[in-house]
Amino acid sequence: MDPIVLNSISIFLVQVGARFLNFDLTNAQLKMVKHPWVQSLILVALFYVSTRNIVTSVGLVLIYYLFVTFLLNENSKYNIYDKKWLEKEGLKERTFEDKTEEYYSNIQKL
Repeated sequence: MDPIVLNSISIFLVQVGARFLNFDLTNAQLKMVKHPWVQSLILVALFYVSTRNIVTSVGLVLIYYLFVTFLLNENSKYNIYDKKWLEKEGLKERTFEDKTEEYYSNIQKL
């Protein structure tokens, strides 16, 4: 069988099977697994299994963190979401600066 097909099947089985596995981890082990460095290492390992290239895996992790930490994080000043949409959906409250700007613009209209 083609190696690409086997790799795809194995990744699919790992993803589906991981949902049904029950790991009895201690509190110390859970705390260790939730540490950001350990999660990054696990993410590199997942990408490495898929790509079989460590440089590509690290690059994909960096791209992932760029999107999650900055571009798709509504609390980041570099987010790509529209402020009005975030406020309308209740995902982010207006900041003091936004309220101040609106106040001054309303005063200037008078």
